[in-house]
Amino acid sequence: MGGQIPFVRETMTNEKRNPNAIDLLLIYPPWPAAKGRARLISTLPPLGVLSIASNVEHHGYSVEVCDAHAYQLDDNDIRTLLRKHKPRVVGLSVLTSQALAAHSIARICKQELPNCTVIAGGVHAEALPVRMLRNSAIDAVVRGDGEDAMVEILANTHFNDITGLSHRTEDGVVHNPARPVNMNLDEYPMPAYHLVDFDMYYPGATTYRQLPAINLMMTRGCPGKCTFCNSAKTTLRTRSPESMVAQIKHLYDEYGIRQFQFYDDTFTVLKKTCLEFCERLTAENLNVSWIGFIRGDCFSDKIAAAMKKAGCHQVLVGVETGNPDIANRIGKPIDHKKYKKAVEIAHRHGIEVRASFVIGSLGETWDTMNDSLKMALNMDFDFVQLFISTPYPGTAMYKEAAERGWLTHESWDAYGQARVLVNQPQIDSETIYRFEKHFNRKFYMRRKFAKRMLKRSTNPRQFRDYALAVPYLLMGMRSDPTGSKWDCWEGLNEDDFLDVALAEPTIDTLTHTIRDTGLPNNT
Repeated sequence: MGGQIPFVRETMTNEKRNPNAIDLLLIYPPWPAAKGRARLISTLPPLGVLSIASNVEHHGYSVEVCDAHAYQLDDNDIRTLLRKHKPRVVGLSVLTSQALAAHSIARICKQELPNCTVIAGGVHAEALPVRMLRNSAIDAVVRGDGEDAMVEILANTHFNDITGLSHRTEDGVVHNPARPVNMNLDEYPMPAYHLVDFDMYYPGATTYRQLPAINLMMTRGCPGKCTFCNSAKTTLRTRSPESMVAQIKHLYDEYGIRQFQFYDDTFTVLKKTCLEFCERLTAENLNVSWIGFIRGDCFSDKIAAAMKKAGCHQVLVGVETGNPDIANRIGKPIDHKKYKKAVEIAHRHGIEVRASFVIGSLGETWDTMNDSLKMALNMDFDFVQLFISTPYPGTAMYKEAAERGWLTHESWDAYGQARVLVNQPQIDSETIYRFEKHFNRKFYMRRKFAKRMLKRSTNPRQFRDYALAVPYLLMGMRSDPTGSKWDCWEGLNEDDFLDVALAEPTIDTLTHTIRDTGLPNNT
């Protein structure tokens, strides 16, 4: 099978290829697990996809982007796009919760365009490349950053010569050496925002002050060691503050964007870069508001003052747990005093604080989860977002749960941070679900919280978003804007797509190891 790949790619670039066809179609698959949570969670452009698209355009190739999630596309819509654009290469960005839809879309691609090359990337694909390649409709998997790898694929570079690529051969799967990490993100153009419709996107209910809103990333990677996160221990690098402000000005002037959501894992970890960015953005005197993620041990009065002056109105701090033993186990042993200080600093400078907690971590009990609730109530957080700890492939949590035989199932549709997927001996799933409702009701049904909501609500859109979010938070009720349209993406069985007999490795590899040292060729 692997011997056919170079021939197919040559066929697609000969003179007989449709002159109206494009070089690349990048597809961001649907995320069925997000259905029903209304405006509680955001739907914003897929920055990784748009960065690859802009780099491809920069090198002279034609590209289109299909955000099947935001546009709520079904399988027939995908077929229509493939027939319209006739791409010679299709790229699929795969998060774990999108894996089954990605498998289905890959199959659709080959049915509509048998000679197209289908490439999978994203954190799920790089964590489980052999599993993805058991689907004969997927020709290769890109591990790590995809900008340069996709350019090489479009240039017809032989698969054997593309670093960071995993692909099939007659002898099984070959994992090429890891691609060196590009430390200079300014080499890449800004994301290709012009390839998506901003009207299809919206921020989370409690995260914005102004609209329209869009997401940004100044850094990639994270030095943290959180056991539940794919970014743990990955190489940290950044765009320059100058280029980031230029990007904001472009979005401000060309698209009228007024709210920016920074999705960096820890926006303030590079303090000098953060301060320079704030200084440059302040000097532009733009009417913008924005949010950023911080750590309790990476925040100060100086940083808060600079962020506020530049338009920051909210920070998200990943607390995760209020229990010291669980904090140590999940790799985030930050003293509670630092979180308390961070909240005080933010409020002193007029910045809201949104805190993230996870329940159901390995070793969790009702009492340890209750420590998180106590902390949420005592720390004076403005908002709290609560998730159920999810064992994503490539994380230390997944590795430990798999080795202990605790994974309840691997139906990837369930990996949306709202389902219990680990069967631990000391706590059952019903207890975790019961505590989730208990936590949300205790935190959100307070007079103090209601007053804050009324005070910060400045337009009808915010009231509407709160009204959609409250039934989910307090009663678990979900609204479904897609109706039956997304039935085609639900109930899929991964085994139905795995038609290639390949031996999968028995040892789960961590994401940072895959990116730094690659994978052994033992399959």
